[in-house]
Amino acid sequence: MDSGIASTLIASCSFLGRIHANWGIFEVDERVSDRVYNHVVPNYLLCTNLFRDSIKRNGHVEFIFKKINEAIPKKTTLILNADDLISTALQPNNPRIYFAVKNVLKKSSKNIVQDIQVCPNCFELLHFKYRHHHHIGKAFCKKCQFNAPEAHFLCTKVNDEITISENKKSHQYPLISKTIYNIYNQTAVITALRTIGLEPSAIKQSLKKSQLIANRHSTYQNKQQEIITILAKNQNPISTSLALDYTANLKGEKAFVLLVTDTQDKTHGSEDISWLYDTDFEFLNRKDVKQIIVCGSRCYDLGIRLQLAGIKKNIIYLNDTYQNITALLNNKNIDKIVIAYELYGYSIAERIKDEIVGENHG
Repeated sequence: MDSGIASTLIASCSFLGRIHANWGIFEVDERVSDRVYNHVVPNYLLCTNLFRDSIKRNGHVEFIFKKINEAIPKKTTLILNADDLISTALQPNNPRIYFAVKNVLKKSSKNIVQDIQVCPNCFELLHFKYRHHHHIGKAFCKKCQFNAPEAHFLCTKVNDEITISENKKSHQYPLISKTIYNIYNQTAVITALRTIGLEPSAIKQSLKKSQLIANRHSTYQNKQQEIITILAKNQNPISTSLALDYTANLKGEKAFVLLVTDTQDKTHGSEDISWLYDTDFEFLNRKDVKQIIVCGSRCYDLGIRLQLAGIKKNIIYLNDTYQNITALLNNKNIDKIVIAYELYGYSIAERIKDEIVGENHG
């Protein structure tokens, strides 16, 4: 990543080293924070949230927090999620701007994992006025009256647009996605752009041209049936839980094709399966989920996990390859087919989608 940032800067330079840009925007992986921020000091650092990641890569959230916290320069202004008590604790003496999202979806998810559970002041159990997922929400302590910080930019409404309140004024912006994590992402982006001085009208025009990239989330209408592909990062219980929660709650009868374990065993594989027990497969335990097809060499591990989530064995189909999915799929009275795939499984998911479309057309 450090060489990637360097090459980006070089590509934006004249032969004499003059940068042809007013702003540099870089996505910096937490693991290389200490190799970047001491060379390219950010005026602003935006952190959407902090969670546990795969054990193979990042381990516990405290490890991730420490990596970032130790690398942040003192003069950097932090743009932080007020609904995440972990990231709000980053460098408390730095200038900061907070954003947050009210209970706009009128639902609360109780997840297996909650990476912060006690008050950072008195260590009593935290309570929530609302909780969107995991530890993300409006937290408070009944004992010492600790509260999450108040947001400077607050998402107050989501319908066909997203409403952001700032300084007692509200502005409407085009909505890109109604998934809760993308509502937070969009609120964070608007907060950053308003903080650096862009007018709401300019932001609106830009957002009108923005959309989710297909290898993250896409929807295909196939006659009377909808095929949804959605990324659920391998060995990442947070990403997978959010993807399953969103898709399982969509209206209609559903079949799931799970490509969430190692599709690239030889290159990126891991023998660790503990993340399956941090992941909320319980979201699939519902009457309108009619079939779950589990693919890959880890299908037996995941099959056991699904049964422990209370899912009936007769709707679980195990397939240790990624072939012949259409032969296993029961299309009768299915409104939606959800293909959830791990980071390296996009091409497999696309092939399966094309096979389902071809089978239906045939």
